[in-house]
Amino acid sequence: MNRRITLLFLATLATSLSLVVPLPKFLFQVAGLPRLDFGMNYAWANTPDQAPAGLVNSIAALDAAANNRDLNAAMQFYDPDFKNSDGLTKDTLRRALEVLWQKYPNLQYRTEMVKWERTGDTYKVQTATRAQGNRGDGATKFKLEAQLTSVQTYSNRGSSWQISQQEILSEGSSLTSGEKPPEVELRMPNKIGVGREYALDAVVTEPLGASLLLGAVLEESVNPDSYLKESTVNLQALRSGGMFRIGKAPYNEGDRWVSVVLVRENGITITGKRLQVSKDLIGEQYKSLPESGTTPSRIRPSNQQTL
Repeated sequence: MNRRITLLFLATLATSLSLVVPLPKFLFQVAGLPRLDFGMNYAWANTPDQAPAGLVNSIAALDAAANNRDLNAAMQFYDPDFKNSDGLTKDTLRRALEVLWQKYPNLQYRTEMVKWERTGDTYKVQTATRAQGNRGDGATKFKLEAQLTSVQTYSNRGSSWQISQQEILSEGSSLTSGEKPPEVELRMPNKIGVGREYALDAVVTEPLGASLLLGAVLEESVNPDSYLKESTVNLQALRSGGMFRIGKAPYNEGDRWVSVVLVRENGITITGKRLQVSKDLIGEQYKSLPESGTTPSRIRPSNQQTL
């Protein structure tokens, strides 16, 4: 963030503001290319307590290497021919991690095994990863929290285990700054059919009082060029506690990254989520999302019905 937003500055705004924001798209993956079909069946019966000790230890060791910013040690857990559903290779993953750890030098990972399955000499493992870290300081300090669920294919290489394939199942993140960033509940689907409409609700879950709220929604294709790239968004003055939009998926497959930016005089919240677009999903995809409890109404623009 290149400038501090103050109460005086917000009070003198007309209707919009261009703001450069570090939209978070990260973890061990970068945004990428069309998804690969690894032919995986996720109805697995094997629980983490039944997993081989070497496999469990390797997952923990990869977390430890990442938490210590030991790039060489982390890369030892990836096969030379590694590929993931975003189009990453081992080389591009290494370069991406270098950039990521420069931006978030204290980023900490915690990965838990959810379930696993053995197929011949390989193991398919579903994991859930959470990460937390900060960038900047003072008025420009941002706190990042993210979560990712994915499936890795591990192979036992004698004394070590290496990942040869990875498929991302879901991903979300939140970036906050300021004394009191808005508390936001983001509701949208994880998957959508090609060309289908979907509802997005970003609701501020606390009373705003007399605070002025600005917001913007941005949808981007998931590709390596946009990874960790700062984007410019046009903030609009909102008339209630959140945003409501109708989005429409493109007619080609591939993941999208949807970001919601909400700004008030004492805080900023940027929340994002991965949206999978697939031709395998059919039927009516649009679903109106109900209000929860006493949540305030959202903006329903009359002349802008899509993201």
